[in-house]
Amino acid sequence: MRNLIVLAVVAFSVFAQGIVIDHTCADLDEIPAAWITAVQNSIQSHYAHTSHGGQLTYGVEFIEDSNSFYDCEVGYLTLPTASGAYCVFDGQENGGYVGPDDYWETSSGLNLTRDVLNNNPSVDTSMWCWCGQCSYYTAAQVQQYLDAMTLLEGEYPDVTFIYFTGNAQQEDSGGYNRYQRNNQIRDYCAANSKVLFDFADLDCWWYNASTQQWEQNTYNYSGTDVPSEHPQYEGNEYAHTTTESCIIKGSAWWWMMAVLAGWSPTGIAQSESGSQQEELSVFLENPVTVPFNISVTASVSAELSLSVYDTAGRHTADIASGCFAAGVHTFSVDGLSTGVYFISVDDGRGITCHRAVVVN
Repeated sequence: MRNLIVLAVVAFSVFAQGIVIDHTCADLDEIPAAWITAVQNSIQSHYAHTSHGGQLTYGVEFIEDSNSFYDCEVGYLTLPTASGAYCVFDGQENGGYVGPDDYWETSSGLNLTRDVLNNNPSVDTSMWCWCGQCSYYTAAQVQQYLDAMTLLEGEYPDVTFIYFTGNAQQEDSGGYNRYQRNNQIRDYCAANSKVLFDFADLDCWWYNASTQQWEQNTYNYSGTDVPSEHPQYEGNEYAHTTTESCIIKGSAWWWMMAVLAGWSPTGIAQSESGSQQEELSVFLENPVTVPFNISVTASVSAELSLSVYDTAGRHTADIASGCFAAGVHTFSVDGLSTGVYFISVDDGRGITCHRAVVVN
């Protein structure tokens, strides 16, 4: 699948919004099986990283070892071709440990990234994970990272580039610097509607099964409570952390890819005002075969317009339009080939609802 649509986690939209993947996106059981399958059938990724970044690859491997349904093939310095698996090119073509200078910080590093993307045109996403650089890099150096990612986005408009925060293991003054630099990355991603894998946030929060609550670890530095790696994750079992931490990050990776494939975690989108007086909701099964039905519930009578878009945001078909009374209305959709689509419902007064559908 090319031209991945960037979707909002909180307010699902066909149009570009930001995605933030953090500790609230770590429950693998919340992802419908259809969207795991959609990832495996439609997305291929490039993942360059330092040793800390191995926490994600270990995580998806542990998840697959526990349940083979989550088939993820990670190829060292190559892109696997396994059918029915989410395939990942791990590293660059010249090596598996990828520092800043080997992905974005130097001209030669940018060329290494270009080599992977040029030689593997089926790759849909590219991402790079920090080591401890955010603990000592300046704001200017982190801005160079942001600028380099923007440069690559301009050169490869069909690839979604995923931004990362740096790990949260460092404390004291280095940890405070890392906290500032990570916030710099977060602010940039929020202002520019980027996809952010918030590695640091995932480091700092631990789910306490006894209390069924997430707990954040912080330390105080000159009057500021700075988030840092939770003690439960302190260890060197795999990639400088624990097995548990790897699995959480692997789960968040699956979550991110499911959203990029078209999954809407909220299921229902409301207007920007969040009005509870006027609402639209759309219900449909996933996956489907054509023809299939969708049900639209309107809280008040409205001029409804129902359309279909493909994953590049192109208008594909019209379903229905006209004045409909308040209540539930069912529509039949036909004529779509296999793939992922978005059903858009608009009432003409600023209330819209969008749902993704996988057509088999």
